[in-house]
Amino acid sequence: MIVLPSMPLRNPNVGLVYHGQHFDADECVAIVTSAIDSEWREGGVGGYGEDKSVPSAVGKARSCLEQRLPVDQRTGAPLNKISLEISGVNSNGWRFDLSGFVADDMPYLMRYPDTMQAHNDWHIDMGRAYAASRKLGFTIQLSDPADYEGGDLEFHNVEIDSASMRKQGTLAIFPTYWLHRVIPVTKGTRDAIVGWVHGPSFR
Repeated sequence: MIVLPSMPLRNPNVGLVYHGQHFDADECVAIVTSAIDSEWREGGVGGYGEDKSVPSAVGKARSCLEQRLPVDQRTGAPLNKISLEISGVNSNGWRFDLSGFVADDMPYLMRYPDTMQAHNDWHIDMGRAYAASRKLGFTIQLSDPADYEGGDLEFHNVEIDSASMRKQGTLAIFPTYWLHRVIPVTKGTRDAIVGWVHGPSFR
């Protein structure tokens, strides 16, 4: 007789890709304005070196500008609000065991200008070293959708209305094991926040 293990408890939201407007236009403009011009650098792929001063590879798979997300040292904005919003969505969705943001993998401000045909090819956000504990990825749409063309965030085998994803202030959250991409920006510039929430290993 073959003895099979009992059926595991299955979460129907394991493949959930969430999006909703959590930030208003004034908040988005303030975040973009907080960027430090001298801090923009070309984004790479494959992670950064030990000091994270240069990308390990810059190539055709990804082109954009990035800098660490400026955080108000007095109020914790916008990081505290991002954390609160993601925690609420997670508790009703994936129900992952999360630790939060970690010092060696803090969120970025991302800039996708048409002059670079900025994009990010199909990829997942889990990886080695500091990326191994990433559980949820997120993007916050900072630009007015009228300010650029292209640049849509897309997910493999997940149908999402691109117009709703492009609304200014939209927070998109997804498991870091889900395949996704940003298609090339063909006109204008798209600004966004990109980051990850970490937690213990999946088991």
